[in-house]
Amino acid sequence: MTSCPTKLHCFLLPRVLRRAITRTRFSGKTAAHRYNVGDMAVAAAENNMLEPGNLALVLQSHAILAFRNDRVVGRMESELFEMLRQSKATAACLATSLLSLSQLFSASALPDRSERCERSELIDGGARVALEHLSFFTVAQLCNLLQAMANFRIRGDRQVSALLLGISNSLARQTSELSSKDCGTIAKTFAVCRVHDERILTALASRLREKDVRTLLTAEELSSVLYGFAKFTSQDIALLDLLSIEVRRHLHALDATLMSSMLASLAKAGVSCPVLTGRATQILRRTLPGNESAVSHRVSHPCNLQLATFSELSALTMAFAKFQVRDSRLHERLAQAFLECNDSIQPIKALEVQSCPELINVVHAFAKVHIAPVKLFGAVMGLLLSRPPEELSTRDAVKFLHALAKVEYTILPQMKGHILAALSPHRLNELGVFELLKLAVAARKLGLDLPQLEAQVGAILPNEPSLQSQSGNPQRRPVSKRRRRKSARKQKWSW
Repeated sequence: MTSCPTKLHCFLLPRVLRRAITRTRFSGKTAAHRYNVGDMAVAAAENNMLEPGNLALVLQSHAILAFRNDRVVGRMESELFEMLRQSKATAACLATSLLSLSQLFSASALPDRSERCERSELIDGGARVALEHLSFFTVAQLCNLLQAMANFRIRGDRQVSALLLGISNSLARQTSELSSKDCGTIAKTFAVCRVHDERILTALASRLREKDVRTLLTAEELSSVLYGFAKFTSQDIALLDLLSIEVRRHLHALDATLMSSMLASLAKAGVSCPVLTGRATQILRRTLPGNESAVSHRVSHPCNLQLATFSELSALTMAFAKFQVRDSRLHERLAQAFLECNDSIQPIKALEVQSCPELINVVHAFAKVHIAPVKLFGAVMGLLLSRPPEELSTRDAVKFLHALAKVEYTILPQMKGHILAALSPHRLNELGVFELLKLAVAARKLGLDLPQLEAQVGAILPNEPSLQSQSGNPQRRPVSKRRRRKSARKQKWSW
């Protein structure tokens, strides 16, 4: 008696898939296994004999191996959508399948569209089914759903937002079952999808106050937790102080991505941590080129600014600026990293492809600590002059002048004309009262002639002194008082 080949395939499919999942690399001899597994799954789906567990295993194997197969994955998407319509998908199948599809999406290994349904319809259908059957999902499966929505970066979707609020209500009632990995997933997902729910934040805060959970956080999970709390401007300073201590514990193993993310989150939350910033400053200062004693440290330490992207350097510089770290060697290293940073897509410098607001943010970050690197500022000025005048908005021009006034930077005549074009009388009406005052103070310090600004400020604030009355005597920044260097014994206790 012979059995049907399709039934035999369905019988062998779970075993072959589990073997494929455990092998993260394939040699040339075994590369055909990936195609055979896909053919077996498609044959089973065409004969309506593919089970939900096997479908999840097919997508999970492709996600783990980051293998792109548009025909198989598109067929599996259509089959999952059909299972949702017929109410055949289990909780484990739905959570695992959506997570695997999101991982393929992050790895750019997902087809443009499936055969029978759009991906947005599939995600909305999965969210609707999961919301109606939340009681059948375990904590791990709910966190898989959250991770999938974070990987897809879905924002403003009504069905997905309702799902996240339903998951929040469910997880808030079983806080004791959340692991450290779950805490990182939950915090990052709600921040990425921009869904604010105070119940889940309170539940996470109470769970993270437990030392056993907090010490098990990895560097990536700690970065996700800090990002989530900072995104919603949490005022739980006690918890953020405890998390900053964990950041200090992981500091020796952080690369530029994690260090910039963590410091930027703590700076946005308004947490003061001088010990952490001091140690981070020392780590980045040791990577200064020309320091022969730091060659071995630069090779061994993972935080290499030469490998950081432009956005990571911007976040790191702004974090130190918000913490008011005024270390000349550190900012010299950061300025040199900006000049040497290359673009990840084109073989040119990253500075040359940035927009005007991003270039102005770099100047603003250095000006917050009253430091003006000559080469970096000159490069930014040249790039701004090469752009069309209409790219520089009025608010960006005010922000730029306010930053230059802090460091009393001398503006070239060509740059003055470029900025004055963005401050025409009809564009000044876009500014508010505080922006007008900032512009008036910057114009006084830099000696700019803006009669239209004086007329508008006089109409709004008649008691404000005019620009011409103080143009000949610009204000000077007060000189900071010199402090004696602390002894080694005192530095030990303040470290």
